[in-house]
Amino acid sequence: MKTRVVLIVLFTLSLILAACQQQPSNIPPDPLEAVKKIADTQKDIKTQHVEVRLDLGIKATGLPANDPSANFLKDFKANLTFGGDVDNVKQDFALKGALDLGQLNALLTMQGIDKPEGEFVKLGDKLYYNVAGKGWQSTDVTMPASSGSITSSQQLSMAQLSEILKNAAKAEKLADETIDGVSSYHFKVTLNPIDLIKQISQMAQSTTGSSGVDQASLDQAQKYLKDSVVEVDMWVGKDDLFVRQEKISFNLNLKDLPELQGATVAVNFLVTANLSKINQPVAITAPQ
Repeated sequence: MKTRVVLIVLFTLSLILAACQQQPSNIPPDPLEAVKKIADTQKDIKTQHVEVRLDLGIKATGLPANDPSANFLKDFKANLTFGGDVDNVKQDFALKGALDLGQLNALLTMQGIDKPEGEFVKLGDKLYYNVAGKGWQSTDVTMPASSGSITSSQQLSMAQLSEILKNAAKAEKLADETIDGVSSYHFKVTLNPIDLIKQISQMAQSTTGSSGVDQASLDQAQKYLKDSVVEVDMWVGKDDLFVRQEKISFNLNLKDLPELQGATVAVNFLVTANLSKINQPVAITAPQ
């Protein structure tokens, strides 16, 4: 009898310990509140290395046979990749990228672009670029002034992100994973495209004084985007809550477009970003 009691007690304690382990101490228990805290934490990232891939897929059905775009839009795929070091404080970067337009690569070749690649270095008020191996050129750029800390524009963008998550998102916590050797929380956020458009419109009105999106345009967007969804997966380090990997998926199902009556266009846009070397020194120099 005593043995049975001891086993029951031990089993109960194991359940309590498991529950405690499932409840992280540095983030709120509510997934949406946790995501908002994570968004706010990103302002503490001063430098980082980024690797980004953008994948675009389009599948159109019901297009007229005489439509010149019907052939490649029935299954079009393209991607853009770029990576390099970024200094968020100085707003400088050194990035290399490559573009693959799939069936449309032939058009680039016709324009004399055999290698759709490029290098871009932003240093102070200068942007240096070398596109398609044609040699380095430069141009002047104007960026918001930095005062040695995260700029006001970056602070504003984080506030806007938090506002979007607050008003237009659902969130859930998924199983923890390890990203590049970092033990990470995994959260998934689902955004309603219409709510997202409304939030962006309201922010544009408050920050730029623009008129925003009128109701007629919102009604039209509602019609076209009713079967669409925007999902954001983020993996954040448990110790610092910095994003280590992020996937943003736009799945748009467009129907009854004015120019394409009877056609259906499925657009899948996926952004995958991996971030590393966070707050480690970066050396961004002008090309020789």
